[in-house]
Amino acid sequence: MTRQTPLAPDRAFAAVSDLAEHTRHVPFTDVAVPERGLALGAEVVAWTRLGPLRAADRMLVTALDPGRRVRVVKTGRWLRGWADIEVVADPSAPGATTVSWREELWLPGLRTLTRPLGDRLGAVLFGRLVDGLLRRAEAEAVRPAGPEGAS
Repeated sequence: MTRQTPLAPDRAFAAVSDLAEHTRHVPFTDVAVPERGLALGAEVVAWTRLGPLRAADRMLVTALDPGRRVRVVKTGRWLRGWADIEVVADPSAPGATTVSWREELWLPGLRTLTRPLGDRLGAVLFGRLVDGLLRRAEAEAVRPAGPEGAS
């Protein structure tokens, strides 16, 4: 899934890699932000709750090129896969950015059966997530700054 945004690459990357903000856009899910933030080797846990049931989607940051790319590998008991998020300057629109989010999801032991469903659901869920993250960052980028010293 790819999206274009008028944001500069560093602002687009900051938006899509803001783990705390992911919680706002993924239903029934809270993302636990690692103490040291998004860092190579950090574990990210997305807790999904539905009534009394809850499940942890554990992910390990396996690649990080700050401002450009992050890759997480799902290491949890119930969900496996990976996500690769990359931002690059859009050559057709100076100052703009292309965001790419590629992801594979499957259940352990059932990869062949569950990955096609994970691919379809992931495209919808993560497409909405990226749209929401970018929309908020774009709105903040055009919001006028308040008067000096105002809080």
